[in-house]
Amino acid sequence: MGAQNATGMKSASDVNDPSILMSGLRIENLRLPHGVMVERTDGPCGTIVRGIDLADDLTSDVISLILTLFHHSGVLVIPGQSRLTPQRQMELTEWFGRPYNRDSEGKLDDIPTVDGTRVQNVSGGSELAPHSDVQDYAIPPDVTVLHGLEVPPPSAGGCTLFANLFQAYDELDDAMKRQVERMKWKPASTLATAYGVRMPQAIAYVAKHGMGALESDVTHPVVRTHPVSGRKALWVSTFTVKLVGIDDPEENKRLTHFLKKHVTQTHLWYTHNWTQHDVIMWDNRCVNHWRKNWDHKYSRIMHRSQAGGSRPF
Repeated sequence: MGAQNATGMKSASDVNDPSILMSGLRIENLRLPHGVMVERTDGPCGTIVRGIDLADDLTSDVISLILTLFHHSGVLVIPGQSRLTPQRQMELTEWFGRPYNRDSEGKLDDIPTVDGTRVQNVSGGSELAPHSDVQDYAIPPDVTVLHGLEVPPPSAGGCTLFANLFQAYDELDDAMKRQVERMKWKPASTLATAYGVRMPQAIAYVAKHGMGALESDVTHPVVRTHPVSGRKALWVSTFTVKLVGIDDPEENKRLTHFLKKHVTQTHLWYTHNWTQHDVIMWDNRCVNHWRKNWDHKYSRIMHRSQAGGSRPF
């Protein structure tokens, strides 16, 4: 494990050490199967794995390595997966748990699926501000897997950014950590997000049911503990509407704004410039992601699958 200072935070040298993963696990302590290469990204989270073709019938030690890296990296990048089919993508997603199901009134989450699988076609769209997936549900998915079938050239935009929420928590001062340790927050609903990006179904639903339909009754912990590494993440995002337990509206607004701004600091983010047939697996329990807009004369075809699901604590 990486060295810890007196407050339990990783030291600056650990954060910048290319052999230490997001959780503190060292790459050299891993047993790598023959031909598999592992390296950290150039950002504060994420690992790149080479020498694996996910379409193959992989051995148990390769699958175990993928799971270990996922739980300790926040983001796992596996390039060159041109043979990956939707059926196989769903199989590998199930290594992380049962397929994640969304059940939304009005079917605003009813994204088209591919070839009779639970893999979703999430092509198109525009910029989507920093968030962790499905935070308006009491039990969000643990893992999201995204396969880039067609991607714009880097000069056209369309990159995805990932933020290290462990580091965001570590960088709070001790007084702020004590203040938010047991605090909860309320998210915007999926409907609100769809309404914000002007999805026609959402506009029609709000016109029929009123703006109150945009509210969510779900609450989540501000500080989320990762069930595998035990590390604490500052688990707030663009979806965070307000904090629970702060009655003064101005103080609630001030602290909510501070926390949301804190997790969007530039140094917390890894920027991934997609290449065709990259597969990215990210851990919704400890990273936010941010989809940037792109020149829409270029196609961006993405296949998404999700699995697991655990109540944040």
